[in-house]
Amino acid sequence: MQQRSDAPGGRARRALLALTACATAATLVAGCGTTTSPEGDGGETSAAEGAVAPARSTDPTPVVVEGHVRGVDVEARVGPVAVDGDLAVLRVEVEATGGDEAVMAGFVFANRALTQEDSFDGVRLVDLEAGVVREAARTADGAALASMGEEYMLSPGREPVVGHVAFDAPPTATTSVLVPAVGLVEDVPVVEAADADGLTVPVAELSSGDLAGVVAPSAYLETFSTTAGDAVRTRDAHDVVSVVVDSDVLFDVDSAVIGPGADEALDAVVAQLALAADGELVVVGHTDDQGEEAANQELSERRARAVADRLAEIADLGRFDVRVEGRGESEPLTTEATEEARALNRRVTVEFTPATDAATVQAPAGDGLVPAEGPTIEGLGGAVVLHGDGVGGVQRLHVELRGVRRVGGYLVGELAVRNDGAEQASFVSVLGSVRDGRGDLGLGLLGASNVTLLDGGVRVYPVDYLVDEDLYEISARNVLADAAVGSLASGTTSVVSVVWPDRGSDTVVVDVPEGSTSVTDGSTPIRFVDVPVSG
Repeated sequence: MQQRSDAPGGRARRALLALTACATAATLVAGCGTTTSPEGDGGETSAAEGAVAPARSTDPTPVVVEGHVRGVDVEARVGPVAVDGDLAVLRVEVEATGGDEAVMAGFVFANRALTQEDSFDGVRLVDLEAGVVREAARTADGAALASMGEEYMLSPGREPVVGHVAFDAPPTATTSVLVPAVGLVEDVPVVEAADADGLTVPVAELSSGDLAGVVAPSAYLETFSTTAGDAVRTRDAHDVVSVVVDSDVLFDVDSAVIGPGADEALDAVVAQLALAADGELVVVGHTDDQGEEAANQELSERRARAVADRLAEIADLGRFDVRVEGRGESEPLTTEATEEARALNRRVTVEFTPATDAATVQAPAGDGLVPAEGPTIEGLGGAVVLHGDGVGGVQRLHVELRGVRRVGGYLVGELAVRNDGAEQASFVSVLGSVRDGRGDLGLGLLGASNVTLLDGGVRVYPVDYLVDEDLYEISARNVLADAAVGSLASGTTSVVSVVWPDRGSDTVVVDVPEGSTSVTDGSTPIRFVDVPVSG
């Protein structure tokens, strides 16, 4: 993706779920009375209290990027984001400039997890300085406050596809926008609607239904990593860090006696405690759902106590108030009835509050890289992989890493997948998985959810965030990466983006591990080593 400004000379710009709700359409258009946002302190601010006005740009000029959308070369004009009360309307215009395909825009830019309507509601606003993501605002019945003009096809010679979509208004003068298949577009201006120079529509025009109870979700980005052969999984959820250890590497079946093979996993837990603030340290045991519930509860309590006692032997826990709990089978990571799913549920979790300076503490890197499972590419470039299509066939796909750049406290990667086979490749899952160490990823199979970084023995997954459970029925989290590679005709290329936390290195290893499960085929392994980080 190549980015430029539409203005002469260009411009230089720089685990909480928030919901904005308005009681009536009139208050929505005029501005809601209360908002909650992750960037704030978690409390509510009344508009009548005269809070300090957020920063705003006065130049509505869109940011122009060139890209490639599934066989079609495009030019996208992104912005402005025009503030209308507590909501803000993003304008996106995409024009086909070359290529041989014709692509239905809704299949690319809409959030197909929530709707079959054609719009740009799959676009997300991203603040990679604050670590916050915003999804499209929706009415009480789940309809997106979004529209797409009369043109809905991307094809050379046709008019541009133009859309508008509403979000919780960012408090900054610019924002980044993650556009599916186009990439992360930076420095998009945030202006008052009156300064949009006609490049916006009122929020009220984005829905034909009742605007009462509109929700505009925003959430903190969370990080997730694994180490010790994926037996230790760490989630930093902004205000709490959870380190999860597979019980199978700690204990024998039905035992609460720590085994001789547990040292590596427990050492990894101790290393994570360097990121902890003084205060409470909570150790929680969990089991699967096999056997009697009461027995599982008792076993989870004994296992939690055993881990807490061993940690006290190998580390100084004097600065912590250690609390031990057992929760039996009551909090499964996944409800799938397979042995690999039950293994995820058998675990002991160590939770703590991150130190205020945790971002400046070097996260443990562990030992050397795990062996590569597929082709290895030096730096940027690509290779052909043979990928199972989920129904017994094989897709011949060329997977290419085009770049990794630093944005705020994160890294943004761009990959391209080309169908090198003679037949159409449908529902390509070469970069995704329905489940990894996070548990179920019901929406992750067809996107780039399983493209990871390797830092020594630590595998770092794309950042993710909690979603509104009233909107998403099969997934608790969304990954900040493209949700779909798509179905590709022979010779067609699809471009996807993925966002990871920045661990501070000038070069990285990008690794796609095996993502297949007993349920379906998932990502096919490929690795890129010594990849330079730009920016």
